[in-house]
Amino acid sequence: MASQSKWKAKIALACYFVLIGGILVGSIILALLLFVMGIDYMNSPFPVALIGTPINEAIILGITLLFARHKSASLKELGLKKLSLRILTIVSVFAVFLFLLGLGISIGEEIVFGPDPTAEFLTKLMTPTNSFELIAMIVFSLVLVGPCEELAFRGFVQKGFENSFGKMKGLWVASVLFGLLHGLNTLYAIVPTFAAGLVLGYVWQKTGGNTTASALMHGINNSISFAIAYFLTV
Repeated sequence: MASQSKWKAKIALACYFVLIGGILVGSIILALLLFVMGIDYMNSPFPVALIGTPINEAIILGITLLFARHKSASLKELGLKKLSLRILTIVSVFAVFLFLLGLGISIGEEIVFGPDPTAEFLTKLMTPTNSFELIAMIVFSLVLVGPCEELAFRGFVQKGFENSFGKMKGLWVASVLFGLLHGLNTLYAIVPTFAAGLVLGYVWQKTGGNTTASALMHGINNSISFAIAYFLTV
């Protein structure tokens, strides 16, 4: 049987910082593509995320697999497992809770600190404007965002910290880093995403390190967000 302690906090943290660098590189690639296409961020005829999401998630997946290969970790060790009907039902229900938790925290932040100054910009970048774009964003959420980010942050990063610090501390450290990473989009995203990381990481633990479960939950949560944003603007 393969060892369950093949990588620890040091390599998990290294992976995290490389992921940040990769995401920044992805942003540069996206900006160059839009420039070549003659498209301005704020005047794009479609959500820029339709291009940016596949780029960023491919980079995240590539970096994760490179680190996994370096530690001779298989996809199974990263938590890519089958889902039972019971787990499928549980994560689907928890995805709704996850969305409501994030929404509640975001509303609380706006009450305390005022509206997010980047909200209009992010809405323009990410909100679908027609049903085709909505379907595409949902597919990306379920097929790309959920699986790629969960393989990285739960399957590799959180597991590495848990191997060094134990489940509780590992969960908290990985969740803090998950929140800070999303601060690259807006500082208002740090706390909601930290809370989401705690829930996703906890579910991941309780399903025996099943990254497929947390990936589905992550994808459904994002899909709900896109659907609500779309129907509020049509």
